[in-house]
Amino acid sequence: MEFLFCRQSKPYPMFYRFLLILVFITQPLLSQAVRIDSDSTQSPLMFGIHDLQEALAEQGYPVNPASADFTIRFVHFEPGMGPQGYRIEKEGSRGIRVTYGDAVGGMYAAFDLTEHLDRYGNFSTLQDYARKPYILRRGLKYNIPFDGRTPSYDDTGTAAQENIITMWDFNFWKHYLDNMARNRYNVLSLWTTNPYPGIVKLPQYPDVNFDDVGKATVPITPQASNHFNQYDLFAPENHEIILKISLEEKIAYWTKVFDYAESLGIEIYMFHWNIFNWNAQGKYGITREQDNPDMIAYQRYCIEQFLLTYPQIDGIGVSAGENVNRRRDWKIGIEDWLFQTYGLGLLDALEQDPDRPMRFIFRHLWSDLEKSARAFEGYNVPFNTSHKYARARLYSTTTSPYLDFEYRDKVEATDVPCWLNLRNDDLFILRWGNADYVREFLSNVPKDVMQHEAGFYMGSDSYVWGREFVSKVPELSGQWELDKHWYRYMLWGRLGYDLTLNRDYFEYRLSREYPELDPAQFYATWATASKIISWVDRFFFRINDAQFAPESNRSKWGFLTLDESYFKFPPLRGSGFLSVQDYAQAILNGSPLEGTTPPEVANAIDQLAAKALGGVMQLRSKAHILSDQTDSTLKDIESMAYLGQFYALRIRAAAQLAIYRQDPSIKSHHRQAVRYLVAAVDAWTSYADSMSIRYHDQLLSRTHYVDWNEILEEVRKEAEAIKNDGLTILSYDAFANL
Repeated sequence: MEFLFCRQSKPYPMFYRFLLILVFITQPLLSQAVRIDSDSTQSPLMFGIHDLQEALAEQGYPVNPASADFTIRFVHFEPGMGPQGYRIEKEGSRGIRVTYGDAVGGMYAAFDLTEHLDRYGNFSTLQDYARKPYILRRGLKYNIPFDGRTPSYDDTGTAAQENIITMWDFNFWKHYLDNMARNRYNVLSLWTTNPYPGIVKLPQYPDVNFDDVGKATVPITPQASNHFNQYDLFAPENHEIILKISLEEKIAYWTKVFDYAESLGIEIYMFHWNIFNWNAQGKYGITREQDNPDMIAYQRYCIEQFLLTYPQIDGIGVSAGENVNRRRDWKIGIEDWLFQTYGLGLLDALEQDPDRPMRFIFRHLWSDLEKSARAFEGYNVPFNTSHKYARARLYSTTTSPYLDFEYRDKVEATDVPCWLNLRNDDLFILRWGNADYVREFLSNVPKDVMQHEAGFYMGSDSYVWGREFVSKVPELSGQWELDKHWYRYMLWGRLGYDLTLNRDYFEYRLSREYPELDPAQFYATWATASKIISWVDRFFFRINDAQFAPESNRSKWGFLTLDESYFKFPPLRGSGFLSVQDYAQAILNGSPLEGTTPPEVANAIDQLAAKALGGVMQLRSKAHILSDQTDSTLKDIESMAYLGQFYALRIRAAAQLAIYRQDPSIKSHHRQAVRYLVAAVDAWTSYADSMSIRYHDQLLSRTHYVDWNEILEEVRKEAEAIKNDGLTILSYDAFANL
């Protein structure tokens, strides 16, 4: 099999390319020849060595000549190393010895040497060291829209619809998987419903299979069902064909993608929401009813044929929802149904390949782990579970309490290894970057429940991270999301493998991507802005994706007023933050303030915003020429600061309003609340201006439209309503100068 190996260098602005060329030609080439020896030709190791060879050549070293002055030797030795482990040692001035536990560990060692060479130009400063994975399995979660007619959990957003065609671009997957490997991710979890009629031959159900790739043409609005239950998506009037391709060609395509992932040591898990039967409803006796034996047989057969078609798949994951009628008195429970379909389908495939390593992962949500363990009792396949560890708010706190609240007792009672589902349903547009947060978060994850078998997978339910489609900057429009948000992706993967990486390393990485900026100041400024979302999330903590989109202050049901946010829901449990009601009561009662008050939260956010804006100003003052990527990143930091100022003002307004509502005789608190809300209009205007000039509007699959100027009218409307407090509404201008 042919694998495509390439190491992509960072494109610099023309001015910086000229400087790099000038430096290169004015320094003598290094004459020391380098030979790379390896006792293995396994694909992951060869991929890493290829990167190293290119780096050596770029530095002017002759590579693998007939005779060499310096040898880099890769030697496999598993004892003491283990999976993904390696040790790098200098052999005097003669060379470097890399001892690796498996081919993936050898690949990671080669990546390390490549970075060292890029950073220092030679190996004279290289020190001996060894590494093993901090977390064994580090993955990405990807809700994959294979076809508009067989959607994933929620493909009603613009990102999903725009990226259906991206899923059929091998260049996307090659770039995505290459970056996963270099960032030390080794698990790709693909989340879907039942795409199998479009990607697997089903000889027992021939009328279910279909060719081509389609896209829905039905109206998609915030009110649309995420399951498209009101439509027959296979009706010609409800879809269009965007790619003509036979079923056989589709199978060949996904075989190529999965082969490539396997060549990089990346495990692939296919996760499923239930119950869905796209293009099978009403055929062969199949219906969506859970106790229908024809549906059970069909689902079981789909899984068997999928695993036989794609031997690269390493495991099956299941969710006990979301399309199940839980009010019906089923003859069998959902846990039993999942065993009879996915569990037995997996065993059917293993009958034909009994030595194939496989894993079964049972998601916590909508299920009972003890019932699941009983349903799968005696199962001769590794059986894991998973938990939405930080709920939908990955960037809220580094010490999420929810596993302890919801699941730890059952995980420990059943002794089932548990994966952590790290869900980012907060930030889809703005770039985020705080290495210290990621390090602290990962240092606090409950590794005990993983049992050195499970791990984490990070991703979103509200977004498809394929090709960027909202940038108004021509040079950035259409770039891969993985490239736009490269820093965030890199942080979770690299620190998930090696928690010892320090600030110096990340400043080096920033200097490579943004050579125009001072890396130390940029590191601090970006981290400062990124802290804002954590304060916002902890003060208004909503556990699910549809309940809050910080970038738009909306939920699935529209704009979040003060009454629908701070007055209705408390801060994160254990955060130590006082709700606006508790704060007001303490103020009126003259009681001690036991916790961080709303004004103190607002002050902290304001300080972060001011520091971030000041940092950007200083960075710009020192840089004369900025690439589009650098300029856009700095503007994202500014936008995050404006957004923080908006939330700080709303928190202050809510605190003052809470006092007034508990004692309406104190009118001054009402007037102060209005002043804060009027100022919040100005803050949102700054935010909206900074975003709308750079980004197009879009529909998020879980949380309504992101239209900043439309939301501005909602912000004004609320300020007017609070001002009048139930009286005849005056115009905004009538009280703007209060």
